[in-house]
Amino acid sequence: VRLGIMAAARTNAQIAQALAVLTTLVARDNDPGRDS
Repeated sequence: VRLGIMAAARTNAQIAQALAVLTTLVARDNDPGRDS
């Protein structure tokens, strides 16, 4: 059971990291002050 919980926590961390990266990329791409 503990291994399953650890695996789920690691997966959640990877998902959170991926979302953070995507959010950063989207915010940067949508930055109106940036030169296109």
